[in-house]
Amino acid sequence: MSENIAPSSQPSLDLTGLPYSPLATAFDEMLGSGGEVRPHWRAFADYFSRVSRDNLGQLRRDALRRLKEQGVNYHVYDDPQGMRRTWQLDPLPMVMSEADWSPIETGLQQRAHLFSRVLADLLGPQTCLKQGVLPPELVLQHPGFLRSMMGSAALPLSLFAADLARGPDGAWWVLADRTQGPSGAGYVLEARMVTKRVLSQNAVDYAIAPLAQFFYHFKRHVAALAPDQQKEPTIVLLSPGIGNEVYFEHAYLAAQLGITLVQGDDLTVRQGKVYLKTVDDLQQVDVIIRRVDDAFCDPLNFRADSMLGVPGLAQAQALGRVGMANPLGGGFLESPAMLPFLPALSKHFLAEELKLPNVATWWCGQEKELKHVLQNLDDLVIKTVDRHALVRFGPKMSARERDALKRRIQAEPWRYVGQELLSFSTTPTLVGSEIQPRHLVLRGFAAGDGEQYDVMPGGLTRVSPDAHTFLVSSQSGGWSKDTWLLKSSGSMRDVLRLSPTKQRRIASAVLTSRAAENLFWLARYLERTESLLRHIRAYVRRLENYIDYGFDTDKAVLEGMLPAVEAFCSLDREGLPTVEDLKQYVLDSSRIGGVAFNLRGAINSAYTVRDLWSGDCWRAVEELEELLEYSEKNRSVLALDQFIQPFLTALLAFLGASQESLALNQGGLWLQLGRRLERAQNTLSSTHKICAELNEDNEAGLREMLLEAHDCLSSHRRRYGTELPFYTLWKHLLLEPTNPRSLVYAVSELEPLLSYLNPTPQQGLIGLEKNVLAILTPLRLADAVEWRDLELTQTELAPFLQNLTQQLNQFGLNIEHQYFKHAQPLTRFMR
Repeated sequence: MSENIAPSSQPSLDLTGLPYSPLATAFDEMLGSGGEVRPHWRAFADYFSRVSRDNLGQLRRDALRRLKEQGVNYHVYDDPQGMRRTWQLDPLPMVMSEADWSPIETGLQQRAHLFSRVLADLLGPQTCLKQGVLPPELVLQHPGFLRSMMGSAALPLSLFAADLARGPDGAWWVLADRTQGPSGAGYVLEARMVTKRVLSQNAVDYAIAPLAQFFYHFKRHVAALAPDQQKEPTIVLLSPGIGNEVYFEHAYLAAQLGITLVQGDDLTVRQGKVYLKTVDDLQQVDVIIRRVDDAFCDPLNFRADSMLGVPGLAQAQALGRVGMANPLGGGFLESPAMLPFLPALSKHFLAEELKLPNVATWWCGQEKELKHVLQNLDDLVIKTVDRHALVRFGPKMSARERDALKRRIQAEPWRYVGQELLSFSTTPTLVGSEIQPRHLVLRGFAAGDGEQYDVMPGGLTRVSPDAHTFLVSSQSGGWSKDTWLLKSSGSMRDVLRLSPTKQRRIASAVLTSRAAENLFWLARYLERTESLLRHIRAYVRRLENYIDYGFDTDKAVLEGMLPAVEAFCSLDREGLPTVEDLKQYVLDSSRIGGVAFNLRGAINSAYTVRDLWSGDCWRAVEELEELLEYSEKNRSVLALDQFIQPFLTALLAFLGASQESLALNQGGLWLQLGRRLERAQNTLSSTHKICAELNEDNEAGLREMLLEAHDCLSSHRRRYGTELPFYTLWKHLLLEPTNPRSLVYAVSELEPLLSYLNPTPQQGLIGLEKNVLAILTPLRLADAVEWRDLELTQTELAPFLQNLTQQLNQFGLNIEHQYFKHAQPLTRFMR
């Protein structure tokens, strides 16, 4: 096994004063067997020989910084950082020559074509089973074979991927095939941008085959799946959601392709057609790029406990009323048990020899192969026919583990395969500030129509976490690399021209009702957090004054202010809370309504609509998240005023960036609606609470604190001087149309936003317009003189505010019911 691999005695290349020696039992991508540098690596070898160790370390730091700034994440499930973990990219690419790549390209094209033919046959006539090319028990017993999809409309594999490794003899072998929703293509784009920026042209001047043409063809092939070829198809990318390990890629690809990112509950099937729930109405979906595994796609047909799929989706595909990339039923083809039969399948369907050989694989469902696996258990990799289940490395197992595994194989031999333990090739990898060999697996991609396929020039290279293991997996600590396919002529700046074939137009991306709802509540969470922080800051300033001087009037003001603070979150405490108490309430995410609680809700909403944000907006989200995590971690040593202002600054930065970059028809409308509605409600709630607490002992102090808590104290002084009579207070805070923080201003901002909403079939816009008019009219007709003293404030203003609160709450409910709900009408059976 790899633990016994010793450094080679072959000549080594001196890199920054350190030796780079290939492993004795592995093919090295850069150095030949005699230690000579392979021709396509010479520019890198020269670069390595003259770059300093410090510069090498800086490459890694620069790459991580760029990835973090762009929010490129990869969710490692057992990592404490979870889905916020920055994707691990080695800035040194894997380099390939055209001569090396050509057989891989033709092999991937043939393989994609073959799997597309096999899928159509297994869901249709099943000639390969009837003629004994493929054992029926391998197919029919496999948990991934979807019997309910048999007889459905034949759809091709639009996107195919294969994992390849080079053996000690220099030949490439296929380890696994990906036929459901192959991941990694989006990460290749990010890897290319980051790697080329970190390795400037002054470092290595290569002519690299560009990636744009592959994605052009992929989009063309996907659009061709639409059932109605006369219309501009609506294409969506179906994702499991933010908990998925590669959710970043789903959002990134949707944004790059200009299509809509959806989750299962964004779609509904009616009369055999798939519809997208938008804020306007249901919109028919023509093509789905599927990133949810087969079993989870339709709870009516497959796993009933799935919350990721769409009830009825299998029927829609079977009827041919939606294009699917890739079609349901393709997951079975990923089984490692298929590998031994691919040469015969290639002859059966294509009348060709298989061009890319598979790693030696034995399916235990056959007597001879079972005997071989049991006799050689110590030297094989054991897998189940379901690729998501057990993987065991024979040399790694104890005697007890081998005996237990042997009994399991003998009990159900058809469930297991044994594979040769291949010594993968190695490639130079940046480890800290050193360059060391690491085993690699290359994932290649092909996009096509079932017959003709276009192959991505390069792919995603993944490397092992250390030199003593062949387990190459991002979930297991491995790193990824860009793959540079070098062109024989031209400069690094040359790009391939896109095909002159006119690409079919597709419908523009639309905003789902789920995305609109997340934007709406994101804005509300942030506005609520801002209001709470301002109220706490005003309270703390008065509390510090009380601590310093002990005036009874300050205590009375603080007691009167508490209900306004508690309108946001329950303080759950008798008496005046201390500064330390407030800090705990602010930063304890388990306290409903607190700052941390609201920010967590906002950040989760932001992740859910990751595809909508510009780079600046996303960086603002990450800075807010980093500030929250830092404050929570250090809350025992930080003073309250050390994070209130940074929080406010970060909030305003994001709100400002989002308003400038997110157009109204792309989601900005819902951000603004949520923000204005929340500000109006917060102003009403805070003011109404304080009205009930006003008395002769605290009225002057509470009026000042109320203005301060709404960021109006300075503007009030500039307009009315330092005096704070009731008349000017209510005029400025509630009725002044030129004050951006006033109630009437916030509600007035709602009115023009309604004109951008499309009427719903059930309600139209008239109900919402009436809601706003019912709030604005009394505000515009009101005269602050009517609330000129304490008595009138409590007898006239308080019920006035209560009525406005009810009207505003109803407006919010109407928004939600009209634009965020698309319930299927109930069918009532008559007796």
